[in-house]
Amino acid sequence: MTNLNKILAETDLFSGLDQSDLQLLEERFEEVKISAGINIIRKGETGDSLFVISSGITKVHDGEDVITKLGSGSFFGEMAFFDSAPRSMSVTAESDCILYKMDREGFQHVFQKKPGILQHMVSAITKRIRNQNDRIIADLRNKEGELKKLVDERTMALASRNEELSKALTELKLAQDQLVQQEKLASLGQLTAGIAHEIKNPLNFVTNFAKLSFELLEEVISSENPDERLESGDFLRQNLQKIYEHGSRADNIVKGMLEHTRANSDGEKQLEDLNLICEQFLKIALESFRMSNPDFKVEIQLDLNPNLPKIEVASLDISKVFLNLFTNAFYSMNEKLSSSSGYTPLLLVKSQSNAAGTSFLVKDNGSGIPLEIMNKVFNPFFTTKPTGKGTGLGLSISNDIIKAHGGIMKCNPRVDVGAEFEFEIPYVSKSSPEIGKS
Repeated sequence: MTNLNKILAETDLFSGLDQSDLQLLEERFEEVKISAGINIIRKGETGDSLFVISSGITKVHDGEDVITKLGSGSFFGEMAFFDSAPRSMSVTAESDCILYKMDREGFQHVFQKKPGILQHMVSAITKRIRNQNDRIIADLRNKEGELKKLVDERTMALASRNEELSKALTELKLAQDQLVQQEKLASLGQLTAGIAHEIKNPLNFVTNFAKLSFELLEEVISSENPDERLESGDFLRQNLQKIYEHGSRADNIVKGMLEHTRANSDGEKQLEDLNLICEQFLKIALESFRMSNPDFKVEIQLDLNPNLPKIEVASLDISKVFLNLFTNAFYSMNEKLSSSSGYTPLLLVKSQSNAAGTSFLVKDNGSGIPLEIMNKVFNPFFTTKPTGKGTGLGLSISNDIIKAHGGIMKCNPRVDVGAEFEFEIPYVSKSSPEIGKS
């Protein structure tokens, strides 16, 4: 038995044929030597030959993707005998190979001599295709199981991650709510500090005159000289007048502040003189700022329209807006003051009115706001102040308050220096009833 006869007998395509059939096939094969790397069948070309591998390794591939490798006793190219369609795969020698090749003409010769060989070949090809399909289906099922396992793992991981994110979001919202509350308390602290400073002077007068009056009263009681008693009585009367005047002043200050902190604490709107609120809280903001920066001095230019109509607002909320704008301006100017020589802080406050509503402009010559962050100044928690100096909520809350009144607040760009904020409130407000809770 020749080497080719033995190889054909062991090849699935011809296994089981008798010696006469193998002899006939052997006559139609020719030996071909192929070097490693040589392409035997190209994808897209029509083949015309069957190859049986005597020695060496070939690879069946689609571009760079290797589908399978074939060794001694394997065959390929058989479909060229049944159709003329372009080949769906390429076959390349991976090592030096010895192949036996039969062309279509040789196959037709064999078929005419022994038609039964064709039936044997079709049966063998069908069996190989069936086995290949079984392997593909098994692989697909394995991959399906692996994919299902992977999907389940990813689903569990995503569910766990989602739970973590949900918890983190809840904690973040709680922290944000706490920061908002802290900002409101800080605003209340500024208000309280300003009021305390405002009433401090008249109360000092009251205390000093009361102390002096006690001394005069002792002199009146102990003196037997009518002229001395009369003179002391006159001084005592003047002191009591001063006590009454300064006590009344302190009382008026407190009453005025309470009108703005109590009257509209529920967010209910009523007609207010915004010029008056502006002036009162400008003074409070300055006195409050000076408590922590006693050397701070600023030139203030007030350009308030004396004919500004009263407008319906929630005064407590509007006072927060003024307080925040003024405090921010003082902070910015004080920062620049510490690093610039020959610099004089200047604050301009202007009110105007038109047919639509009332507007206020607050302009300082402080350190200013860079153009690249100007569109972020109203974002919650955005701040340029150092850690511990600000929460980044003041302007955000102020903006929300103006919006709740149906108005608009903006930061005007300044190319040279300083910051300029402007807000407008319409006479006919389309505000939310929840202004006081902003």
